[in-house]
Amino acid sequence: MAKKRKNDTRLDPFATAVGSSSLDALLEQANAGDVIRMPAPSDPTRQITLVCKVIAHTDIESTTGVYGKNRRVQALLNEKSVSDILPAIREDGRNQHPALLWEQGSKSLVLAGSRRRMACILGNADYLVLSSSDFTEQDAKILAVSSDQYIAPSLWELGQAYQQTKNDLIQQGKKGSYREIALVEGVSHTAIADAIKAYEQIPANVIALYPTANHVGREVAKKLVIAKERDPKSFNQLVEELVSNNDVNAITSDDKRAIAITKYLTFEPQTAVKREAVLNNEFVSLQRNLKSGDVSIKINNKVMTDKRLEQLTKLLSAFN
Repeated sequence: MAKKRKNDTRLDPFATAVGSSSLDALLEQANAGDVIRMPAPSDPTRQITLVCKVIAHTDIESTTGVYGKNRRVQALLNEKSVSDILPAIREDGRNQHPALLWEQGSKSLVLAGSRRRMACILGNADYLVLSSSDFTEQDAKILAVSSDQYIAPSLWELGQAYQQTKNDLIQQGKKGSYREIALVEGVSHTAIADAIKAYEQIPANVIALYPTANHVGREVAKKLVIAKERDPKSFNQLVEELVSNNDVNAITSDDKRAIAITKYLTFEPQTAVKREAVLNNEFVSLQRNLKSGDVSIKINNKVMTDKRLEQLTKLLSAFN
């Protein structure tokens, strides 16, 4: 087995002490067939029994799914979004650090390790997991948030999660305001607002154009929203054009391609300024901007003597 490099993430939620070690260390040392016990995420006094096993790569998709409230949108996972762990997992033939699965009959739900799952699928590698039926819905919800600390979900994905939190609050009879959501999520209400607006205003097919969803941060999202609101029809047309734009798709650097995509989608064509000609002869042109009312004067240098320049300067200096 190759030495572990970026294969793969740490389970930060389990960094609580257990004797002289930590749960993270215990999970890392687990081998197929081992049975270990750990405190439940929602209640440290309750123990969860986990069995370590290896799922053959041919069985991953048929025997596992991802917990529905996982904040990482699975449709957006691709080779680019798991590129930090895919090469090592492909070379090693499996993930080194086990994922956490909640046994649900014939199909288990991934509570932590959905990126590892996708990397194993893409890399034709086996999936090392710790599986248990002892998890509860509350455990699953906690893991859905805390297991994303290695690489945080994108702004758009967080917006989807915050929208679900809003719906839950409304079902509880609350308003579901940004501030109420912020109290639940532990982030600022402005961060909630930005994420939800990004999720609501930017279609999934636009996010899919980028190398990864994480390339659409706050500033990029704001530019996309403004461009879409300015001219929805033109914006949608640009989205369709980008799918087959060879120049943009040929850019090998993910960051540069993301910048090119944003520039392409948010380009604002310059509109001709409408002006009214107030005076126009061979020597003097005076025009007024119909929108702003500003007046511009252009005088032929042949007739602009020092005396006339002095007179014009005195006239203009008297304006207030």
